[in-house]
Amino acid sequence: MRRIYLSLLFTICLLTSSSGQLIINEVLYDPSNSGLLGDANGDSIYSQAQDEFIEFVNTGNTSFDIGGYQIADSSITTNAITVHYVFPNGISIPAGGALVVFGGGTPRGLFGGAIVLADTGVDGLSMNNSGEVILLRNATANVVLRFNSDALSNNPDESYTRNPDLIGDFVQHAGINTRRFSPGTKVNGTSFITSSVKQVMLKIDMNELSTSFDSVYVSGNFNQWCNNCNALTDIDRDGLFETNVATQLDTLKYLFVYKSGSNYTEESLASGSPCTQVYEGKNVRTLAFKLDTAITSVCFSSCSSCSNKLSLQGVTDFVTPMGGVSGKGIHVRATAAIADLSIYGLGVANNGGGTDGQEFRFPKTTVVAGAEIFVVRDSTAMKAYLAGCWNKFNHVFVDALGAVNQNGDDAIELFKVGEVAETYGNANEDGTGKPWEYTGSWAYKVSGGSWINGALNCTDSTKTTIYDTECIYPICADVLVSEITVSSPSTSITINGGTLQMTATVLPSTASNKNVTWSVDSSSLASISSSGLLTAKANGVVTVKAIANDGSGVSGIKQITISGQTSSLQENVNNAFVLYPNPVSDRIFITSEFDVTHFEVFDFNGKKLAEGKPLQNEVEMNGLSSGVYFINLYTSNSTGRFKVIKQ
Repeated sequence: MRRIYLSLLFTICLLTSSSGQLIINEVLYDPSNSGLLGDANGDSIYSQAQDEFIEFVNTGNTSFDIGGYQIADSSITTNAITVHYVFPNGISIPAGGALVVFGGGTPRGLFGGAIVLADTGVDGLSMNNSGEVILLRNATANVVLRFNSDALSNNPDESYTRNPDLIGDFVQHAGINTRRFSPGTKVNGTSFITSSVKQVMLKIDMNELSTSFDSVYVSGNFNQWCNNCNALTDIDRDGLFETNVATQLDTLKYLFVYKSGSNYTEESLASGSPCTQVYEGKNVRTLAFKLDTAITSVCFSSCSSCSNKLSLQGVTDFVTPMGGVSGKGIHVRATAAIADLSIYGLGVANNGGGTDGQEFRFPKTTVVAGAEIFVVRDSTAMKAYLAGCWNKFNHVFVDALGAVNQNGDDAIELFKVGEVAETYGNANEDGTGKPWEYTGSWAYKVSGGSWINGALNCTDSTKTTIYDTECIYPICADVLVSEITVSSPSTSITINGGTLQMTATVLPSTASNKNVTWSVDSSSLASISSSGLLTAKANGVVTVKAIANDGSGVSGIKQITISGQTSSLQENVNNAFVLYPNPVSDRIFITSEFDVTHFEVFDFNGKKLAEGKPLQNEVEMNGLSSGVYFINLYTSNSTGRFKVIKQ
């Protein structure tokens, strides 16, 4: 779009009587570059190339098939012709209807019910401010219409449009009213016809497709099932692909298609799916409508939306010592692993005025299932306020642009691929006095999906941290132990100096601190280690106790009966047992005047390595490495402890 100032002229020629019903009614070849004043295609993105457009109107009484026609330009100096856009087959402009071709982007809006197309090529329509004549050629390359933009090269930053529409001369649009353009409509914004032409916004979520792809299309009965005629775009790069389809049909039959390399792959929809019907032997999507329609996104090869893996968990309006907006935050939780968090975002519906759309987008990162995620305005103040609870959040993101600006009466929206996936409160309602209000407080989702709220203004008198209040944010409140059950493989120890491993089962399973302290009521009967290993000392009944370490005072007990104990392992040792050989290489032999009922082998550090009843009064030592070991021997009325050297 070179800015060269020339005198204002206009030349437009209509050739061949067979095309006399088609006219050019409006052309924007120089969009304003002042922010969104030039956003003619309505996609909220200014682009000098994509916001260009040509508006055609069918002034005849019959429809006009424009399929295969070409938009081209002819150089004034060289007469060289360059084709920039070819109309897909099957595009027909109804009698009295309009068609608009934009230079690119994803046109958003109704455009008066006109057929709306967008050039998806690299260069768009490439309409220069001077030095060319814009051409419309038919399928055999014969020129049908000419528009000499060179004669109108005063860089208007607005469109040229006929005034009156259809029959008048071309004038700059802002000379008629305050608008800079009116694609698809008359200069006053009204439709050319009240025909049956409707706009359908189709959306497909590709985030759960495991196959890599280059581009996405939609084929259907509106484009003769062309696999690469109607491309979808993903401007936000969030995996949601969109396109507008203009049609006079009341029922669309269609399938989404992805292209990978040179291969095109259609959706495969299950037979009997609620959104499909059988067409020419295969399941296709079907959509019946009477008015302009925008469908909710669906997952590729599914009638349903892709699964939502993020959930609103809480919202805060704390009054912190730092004041201001420092206590505002939105808490979400990952219900499953998320490969790309950036497909999600947040919005605040202020003062019951309805949704304002997605205002905060999460950064591109991966999160694991169960991850706690916090979006805050002031991480320094919030970290100090939540104190030790701050570490319970796996990811913290700072909203530097101020989207997290809720007061306690504002609804909160979670977005997935730009669509509302979950709402806390009512976006169309001021929450003051409503059950979901959280002014000076918080709201939090508990198990089962219901929400609880702190008392209103309960954080107003905070001295230092949330723990100074009587309304601690639930994730910061420890879950105390409510019950402990003590169990063991047996209820007795019958071997002299024997051991028994005790186990403590703590409830609830979500308790913040499941650690316990073990004890026995009589240290003369038994001892117990910090891991719950009970060791017998003397005969009797000992009570084993496990008490919670979280300060709840909850404990559990179990009684163990101890028998078979003697006062000393050395008792009668000299007379009762003889062990040989010592040192030993493979097995040691035992002689005793009594039957040996049990043996135990310990290493030098006291770790028990083996036990049992000796076979033929022999103890196998072959599997042990060289070193010093201790063997305990037991009979019905005597015990012995021996030091043995293994060669």
